[in-house]
Amino acid sequence: MKRILSRFGCVALLALTLCACSVLQAVKLKDCTYEYSHLSDVTFLEMTRSELLSIQGIARVTRFVMNPTDDVKMGFTLHMKVTNPNKGIASMERLYYTVCLDDSLQVAAGSVPENFTVLGGTYADLALPLSFSMNQLFSGRSKTSVRKLAWNMIGRGDSPSKITVNLRPVIRVGGAAMSIPKSIPLTFEYPVPEAEKAEDN
Repeated sequence: MKRILSRFGCVALLALTLCACSVLQAVKLKDCTYEYSHLSDVTFLEMTRSELLSIQGIARVTRFVMNPTDDVKMGFTLHMKVTNPNKGIASMERLYYTVCLDDSLQVAAGSVPENFTVLGGTYADLALPLSFSMNQLFSGRSKTSVRKLAWNMIGRGDSPSKITVNLRPVIRVGGAAMSIPKSIPLTFEYPVPEAEKAEDN
């Protein structure tokens, strides 16, 4: 009987230890800083960033903005600099996200499997591929924000577009997945002059 209790105690202690380590890991992820780095793989109307800036690209974007008839997707990969100020490792296995334009217009939501790790006292690049349909957003109050983003894609916008990505990392606690209780917001403006040189064409 004592052996059974002893074994049960060891298993319980191991479970509590694993849970405590996972909770600490979640805290480490929350303590990390998430900064905008740059965009890559920018596509719109099946054109790359350099093609969008050509005479033909500007003409196609202009026609689309004036008469959005086709189902067109905009896509890009968002690169973030994730810094871990802690001594221990911060890691995740999945990342949930939402993307908003000008604070309130949600244009994308989803999740990606992401075996991402940041060693203590270091930083790493986190790449998040994003895409959304422009046509579905060309209605009501959202039309202004989407039109402005389209103009900014070809350098014709009057003011930058404000983009907010809300991140919710997921870690593994024992055999179950656990997400950070509160999402981590990352806000940047597009275009960002300093980041333009870092974009992939």
